[in-house]
Parts: sequence; structure tokens; C-alpha cells
Amino acid sequence: MKYIEIEFSLKPLEMYSEILQSDLCDIGFESFQDTNEGFLAYCQEGLFNQMKLNALIERFIVLNPDVDMSTKTKEIEQQDWNAEWEKSYPAVLINNYCYVHANFHQPLEEVEYNIEISPKMSFGTAHHPTTFQIIELLENENLVGKDLMDMGSGTGVLAILAKMKGAAYVEAIDNDEWAFKNALENVEANKFDVRVRYGDSGLLDRDYDVFIANINRNILLQDLKKYSQHIKSGGILFLSGFYIEDISILMDEALKYGFSLDNQISKENWAALRLIKK
Repeated sequence: MKYIEIEFSLKPLEMYSEILQSDLCDIGFESFQDTNEGFLAYCQEGLFNQMKLNALIERFIVLNPDVDMSTKTKEIEQQDWNAEWEKSYPAVLINNYCYVHANFHQPLEEVEYNIEISPKMSFGTAHHPTTFQIIELLENENLVGKDLMDMGSGTGVLAILAKMKGAAYVEAIDNDEWAFKNALENVEANKFDVRVRYGDSGLLDRDYDVFIANINRNILLQDLKKYSQHIKSGGILFLSGFYIEDISILMDEALKYGFSLDNQISKENWAALRLIKK
């Protein structure tokens, strides 16, 4: 299978890299590798759309006029770049309590939760602020004996962490086939009982004490009503995958279904919310 590799050079790099990567995920890009000047972005050849990419870049520059960006494009075989990406894949430590790492990293004995995640193309390795923030919010969340849903689960890292923290039943759903298969591999590697399913919110068939939805603003707005129907009274809803400026529109929708805001955090203009269902 061939992939399209886009090399992005960005200035200032730290401010815009992860924001742009998230936008690229929305048009089919599946993985990213950091470089000294920016990052490499990969998309399956059959899913690559140059017009969508051009429109995304144009919109990004309009919204961020101080950014200096250039790109280079080439075709590349999956095996060639995937091996290189694995070599440079960094582990992530969150608040000295959770360590997300690949199988070629040594676990940290002083950390309470070591999670092994295969560095493939699924979203959710804790490098991105959205996943990082949900892990932060889960640090002080009592999950013992709870039923939990991880919607838009990507690698399954949040579902695995929930089982480590004592959740009784954990389910992970993603509508991307690669993510679904990757989550199955990661659940097996960590030796935890998580039900992994391929699909979307239409698969919801039970109620949960805790519901995580780390997706994007549009999907969250579309599915909040559906989520509310499967969250128990007094249950917790964690939302992430959107910018700080999106909080108000999401809260307007959440209030319609009996949710109240309990906590919010942000990282690099990305936000995460903890809501309680009345």
C-alpha cells in the first residue's frame, strides 16, 4: 500500500504543529513524525485529496497569519516510513503517574500506570494535547467498579488506563478500521479485558457511569444527545478534541441534555471538559 508523505516546515513550530496535525486528521491523514523544522504527515494514497489539503492549508494560514509554512510531497511505501517512525517514537509521561510507551521502551518502575502502545497510525498515543488532557483528568477519577465507554478510542490507551484504574466494564469504539485493529493489539499487549468494537455511536447498547468522547467538535455536537441517552444519572462525561473557543457552543448543546460543567482544562489552545449528568 502506498502512502502520500507531506513534509511540513513551520515557524513558529511549537505553537502550530499539533493544531495543524489535528486538522489534517479530519481529511484522512493517519500519522505524523516530528522533524527539526516541523513534521511529516502520512495519508493513504487512495484517501489523499489535494484539493482538500490546499483548502485546509489556505484556511490555516488565514486563521494564523503569522505562521510561516512550506510543504513538500512524495509517495512512499508503508514499510519504509513506518519503520523509521517507530525508531523515533517518543514515550509520554503524564504527571509522573502514567507512562505511555512503545514496546521498545523500558517501563518506569516509579510510575503507577505503564501503558504499552504500538506506535502505528491510530490517533491517541498521548502525544496530542487532547489525549494527554483526558489522562490528566482521569488521574483523580475513581473508576473502581464503574462501567466506562471510550468513544473514538483510537489506540485504546484511555480504555486500557480505565481498566488499570479498576473499572469493572470498559468498552472502546472507533469508526476507523486501522484504529479498531490497533486497539485490539494494544489491549492484548497490556493483558486487560476491554471490549473493542468497530463502528460509531450507533453501537451504543447499554448505560455507563463514565463516558469519554475524544473526537472533534462537529461529531461531539452531532452525538451529544445520543451519548446522554447512555449515561447514568449522576454519571460523568469527559469531552476533548476541540479548541478553547469551542467550549461555549459545546456547553450550550450539553445543557440541553442535563449536563453541568464540573471542570475544564486546556493545553496549547486545546480544551477538555468534565461534565456531570443531572
